[in-house]
Amino acid sequence: MKKPVTMCFSLLMCFGLAALDFPDYDAGKGLPEDKVYPQGRIFPYSGFQPADVKEIRNKGFTMAGPAYGTNRNVMLETAAGLDFPVIYTICGEENGEPLTAKRLNDPAFKPDWKQLEANIAGQVKEAAAKYPNIAWWYLTPEELRFWRKNEYQYLQTAYRVIRETDPLKRPVWLYLPNHYNLTALKKYVGCNEIIGKGAYANYSNMALSRGWIRWSAENQVSALEGSSGGKFSICVPEMFQNPPGGKNDRIEAWARHDVYLSLACGARGVVIFSLARRKTMNDDVHRLYYDAYSRIASELTGKEGLGQVFLFGRRCNDLKGESAGSEELALSLGASGKEKFKCPPVMMTELLYRRARYLVTVNSAEKPVSYRISGITGSVKVNDIWAETFLIPVDGAVTLQFKPLEVKVLKITAEAGL
Repeated sequence: MKKPVTMCFSLLMCFGLAALDFPDYDAGKGLPEDKVYPQGRIFPYSGFQPADVKEIRNKGFTMAGPAYGTNRNVMLETAAGLDFPVIYTICGEENGEPLTAKRLNDPAFKPDWKQLEANIAGQVKEAAAKYPNIAWWYLTPEELRFWRKNEYQYLQTAYRVIRETDPLKRPVWLYLPNHYNLTALKKYVGCNEIIGKGAYANYSNMALSRGWIRWSAENQVSALEGSSGGKFSICVPEMFQNPPGGKNDRIEAWARHDVYLSLACGARGVVIFSLARRKTMNDDVHRLYYDAYSRIASELTGKEGLGQVFLFGRRCNDLKGESAGSEELALSLGASGKEKFKCPPVMMTELLYRRARYLVTVNSAEKPVSYRISGITGSVKVNDIWAETFLIPVDGAVTLQFKPLEVKVLKITAEAGL
């Protein structure tokens, strides 16, 4: 329930400035409601190696997988019985043995490319015919290296065969390493519909330098600039080890920051690595991560979820944001530390969707930040959707107070009847 009169909306006219407009914009009009993006309106939210498909569905996840080995088929069968979408793993086999990067790079191994093509085509034909709930294809071995001839040729071959064989032309995704920069990511655009590398700040020794997530996410989006065919990037957030320094109390903030910052940068889906109970993560940590990502799922998925805004909203730049007295975040990247990245502490993305403007704001600083948003013109309501309050613009601006790593979402609409 909205907090009452003291935080109520104002009617603000900023004379001399054009009032914000609120057209009924929805880039996904006409897409099926029962298909996963990009073939439908369902926001992609999944996790590797789920233990219980029915449970994650009930938590708000919209897909299951990827999974490995025999687990991929068990998961697929279970999900099919629930009519639940799956990211299905394809792995080329030669002479009955799955390919690995080690095998591809063995000097004694001479790939039979024709046999591999037939094997991959057979897997796709069988799976596509029997399981319409497959939403995306996931290609293994993972992390195929573009500078290794056989690995890169296998990637190009497998991608081509999947695309040629699948009658529904569902997207193909090869997972890429956590450390890849823009130059490396560009090498994979021609043989993936989905660019999704690890977004593991803790694993990268960046637990207290969360601007690294922005570097990672922006590189993925930038790699796709100029590409055709509706390619897109996704967020692959971290859930596979205990937090550094036993900081279990930071898990919720990390999960929210990393997912929402990636989406603000342009990601169009979330696939968590990993939902499995791993030896590197104790039960308490697993539960904290799982609960945090489940809460995010409930906010993003569904017909009225924020995921629809990220998928089908139009990015605008009519409103301006500025941090008060906060220095830029500065990172040194790579083994040598020679690559530098700087960004403001707060990122704001403005999205126009169905007669509303959504401001997604994320603080990546490890300290509180004051952030002023200006240009809020006309007679409008400004709703802080999670705080369930209305903000009163003063001279066309509102000021937000952020805790470390906090995420806020404002919804601005025209005042009814004006």
